[in-house]
Amino acid sequence: MTAAFDRAQLLAARGSVTEALTALDTLLAEEPNHAPALLLKAGLLLDNRDGETALELYRRAAAAAPRSAEALNGVARCLHALGRDEEALASAEAARRILDEGDNFRFVAPVFLTIVWCLREKRRFREALAAADEGLARCPDAILAQWASLVEEELAEAEKEEC
Repeated sequence: MTAAFDRAQLLAARGSVTEALTALDTLLAEEPNHAPALLLKAGLLLDNRDGETALELYRRAAAAAPRSAEALNGVARCLHALGRDEEALASAEAARRILDEGDNFRFVAPVFLTIVWCLREKRRFREALAAADEGLARCPDAILAQWASLVEEELAEAEKEEC
C-alpha cells in the first residue's frame, strides 16, 4: 500500500488531481481506513470546493487515527471552510491538546493557524492574537506570523470602531 499511496501523493504534487483521486479510490477500496490516503483525498476535494465530501473523509481519517493532530486539524480546516467556525474551533482545540504526542509536533503551525482563522472569523481578535503568539513561541512560522500581523491590524481597527 505504501507504493500506491506514494504514487497518489506524487500525482497530487504534480497537479494531476483526477489521476491522484483515481489512485486514492483504488487504495481506499482495498484499505478503507488508510488515514493518510483519506487525508490526501479530503485535501484534494476541499481544494476543489467539495467541502461536504471532504468533511466526511476528514472525519473518517480522524476516526481511523484519533490521536492524529493532522486529522483533527483537517476536520477543523474543512469546517472552517464551510463556515462552521464554532465546530471548527472545537476540533482545532482537540488537535492542539495532542500536539505533544508522537510526531504531532509537525502540525503545530497548521493547528495554530486554524485556531487563529476561526477566532478571527468570530471577531475574537485578542484570543486569535494570543493563539498566534503561543503557536509562534512553539514553532516559528512565516505564515502564522503573517496572520498574527493581520489580526493585530484588525484588532486595532476594531478598537478604533469602538471609540
